[in-house]
Amino acid sequence: MPKMIIHSPEGTFDAPARQRAAAELSTLGLACEELPASPFVKSTVWIYFSEYAPDAVFMGDRPASRGIVTLQLYAIEGGLNDDGKRRLIEGATDIIGRHSGAKAPVPAYVVIHEIEESDWGIFGKTADLAALRASAADAPSI
Repeated sequence: MPKMIIHSPEGTFDAPARQRAAAELSTLGLACEELPASPFVKSTVWIYFSEYAPDAVFMGDRPASRGIVTLQLYAIEGGLNDDGKRRLIEGATDIIGRHSGAKAPVPAYVVIHEIEESDWGIFGKTADLAALRASAADAPSI
């Protein structure tokens, strides 16, 4: 149930590209965390697109000369093993590149923040990764 925030310059993704990227990132995130793709677990994946004006992005002390995209991904600690992290970084970079129209190498940073279960709240309760992994395949969305 990763949470993802995509930071990008204005116009990097149009509405259809955001929709396609969100769908693919959701599927990728669940697979890398080894979570079921049930309606319930899918509904716990949230993706935010945040766009910035050209004068709000800098490379050091100068306005950015490239359209760099940053994906910040928050996951419960222990939800991603090293292989899952590698697949997530590679897959997310590919998804960002295809849906932003970027040419290789894709100008993307992927940052994974791991949060302890006890520090992750869901609707007033502490997260339970094991319960999510064991949830029914047909569990309805939230």
